Amino acid sequence: MTLLCYVGAARSAFIAAMRSARSGDFTQAEAQIAEGDLALKDVHKSQTELIGYDEGAGKVQMTLILTHIQDHIMTTMLCREVTEEVIAIHKELKGMKS
Repeated sequence: MTLLCYVGAARSAFIAAMRSARSGDFTQAEAQIAEGDLALKDVHKSQTELIGYDEGAGKVQMTLILTHIQDHIMTTMLCREVTEEVIAIHKELKGMKS
């Protein structure tokens, strides 16, 4: 469940970054990306510990919750990439309006 909390925090930060960019606050958007990246670092650390514990030996039973968490991790990582693109687009649009 720790993974789910970390990944939820990361996703929320990335969504907030896109919203900040939409309002033109790119400094805040960058800070929110950094916040999300810190949460993703915690996700990666926890996930690596889990994989290390398993050692490829099947010690960790694959459950619906682990599948659900992995889905959230993957979509949050995609969200992070999309956030960078959305912010870049907002920067370009702001430059066109000036």
